[in-house]
Amino acid sequence: MFNKLLIISGPTATGKTDLAVKLAKKYNGELVSGDSCQIYKGMDIGTGKDQPNGTPIHLIDIITPDKKFSVADFQKIGLKTIKEIQSRGKLPILVGCSGFYIDSLINPHYNTFSIKPNKFLRFIFKYFSLNTLQKIYKYLDKDEFSKLNHSDVNNHYRLTRKIEIKLFSRKKVALFKGDVRRTEGFNILHISLTAPLEILYQRIDARVNKRMEIGFLDEIRRLLKKYKWTDPGMQIAAYQCLRPYFENNKKVIKIPLHQGELPEGLRGLVKLWSYAEHSDARRQTCWFKTKTNAFFFDITKNKFQENIFRHVDKWYNKL
Repeated sequence: MFNKLLIISGPTATGKTDLAVKLAKKYNGELVSGDSCQIYKGMDIGTGKDQPNGTPIHLIDIITPDKKFSVADFQKIGLKTIKEIQSRGKLPILVGCSGFYIDSLINPHYNTFSIKPNKFLRFIFKYFSLNTLQKIYKYLDKDEFSKLNHSDVNNHYRLTRKIEIKLFSRKKVALFKGDVRRTEGFNILHISLTAPLEILYQRIDARVNKRMEIGFLDEIRRLLKKYKWTDPGMQIAAYQCLRPYFENNKKVIKIPLHQGELPEGLRGLVKLWSYAEHSDARRQTCWFKTKTNAFFFDITKNKFQENIFRHVDKWYNKL
């Protein structure tokens, strides 16, 4: 019973956390975040960080935005956290949209610990432009490049590490197969939420506007008092898209967001942010479709949550 691991995955804006909280309350569970952006402290609004009342959620607010954090780091702390939850007789529910993070925990072939940082390569790459690194990685693995989210594609450090792994890894990451998989001793059920892209775009746009209303500009101002635009956490698309506004407006301008009266320049940057998240949703959708072990549920269908609960109940109660 205590080796079970439930995964709730899917592209951004599909309501994964809300569903995971409901499941946690019914099945005595605790959430484990599988989101590569929500690991950073103080970056709450821009990353859409959810902290549900009464339901523990692990692996958010792990490090400050000026610190580096790799998939290998996540794998190490993630496995430890899941096993600790299981040791307390509770159900760990891994929830998120970062495919590489989730894969690192459940794919036994995903092991980058043995690949040490190459100092010479990193010395050379620090003089390369982001665009050059993107071209190199795309040449090495075009298919995997197409599945990277916006933050990974535009993060110099992460691209360097991914190229490093591609060049020096003897074993390629294998896709896991099978309906229910036992990895690291886990009995896994993988539920993946889906929706038509046009629906996801509408939900993303509404969420972006909401984040602006609840103080995203103020969050960025607070972060800039401690951190630089070049810090790893500040490479996240939500923050980079609004960077020109802060670089071109030295004075603090009170924005009447409640009236929807954004200045024209800022309005355009917010649209860029929405488009970046649209791109992430497409990439994430493609990524999860490759997971032949997952059970997919369209959130636009009637009673999709009831069907999920029936599916989970059957798995949860099976010895």
